[in-house]
Amino acid sequence: MPKGTKGPLWHKNINLRKESSGEMGRIGLKIWNGLVYLQKLFMVVAGGIIIVLVFVEVFLRYVLGSPLFGVEELICLIAMWLYFIGASYGTYERSHIKAELMYIWFKRPRSHALTKAISSLITFVLSIIMISWTYPYFIWGITKGETSQALLLPMVLSQSVIFFSAILMSFYFLVELIDYILQSLGKTAIFEKLLDKES
Repeated sequence: MPKGTKGPLWHKNINLRKESSGEMGRIGLKIWNGLVYLQKLFMVVAGGIIIVLVFVEVFLRYVLGSPLFGVEELICLIAMWLYFIGASYGTYERSHIKAELMYIWFKRPRSHALTKAISSLITFVLSIIMISWTYPYFIWGITKGETSQALLLPMVLSQSVIFFSAILMSFYFLVELIDYILQSLGKTAIFEKLLDKES
């Protein structure tokens, strides 16, 4: 191979790697934003359905004196999904309830980020444990095939959301952990970069 061809080929390989990494980043961002959008959409739709069902049930029961059969089961099913998807979205937003006092002792941003990283690590480990507990429960619901009393809805519909939400929460806790580790090292957090791209 001539000596002059090595340089251009090397630069071409670098450009191809940059293009592929940029494409992977765009795909990852689309998946990230799509996942967040689906959770928000589900919460809005589920919340609206619950409001309508509660209103209909109250009207039929106390005005017409003829309650709708099985509507309570349907409300409970949707409410359970709404609760756990809301929990995963709260993890994404990092708006879940916290009791932090570390900022009193750790004034420097990097030291404070390090304490948050330790806290996030513990939370992430606990969420992984939650997955290990909910997965057998999810499989058990599939194999048993239990149904509700009124509408005969598969009980796994409500049991599965615990497992799926645990996966989502573990993912967001992992991102949070990586963010705080990067902040403790004086670098920009991944989550902040994603927020900049979203805006």
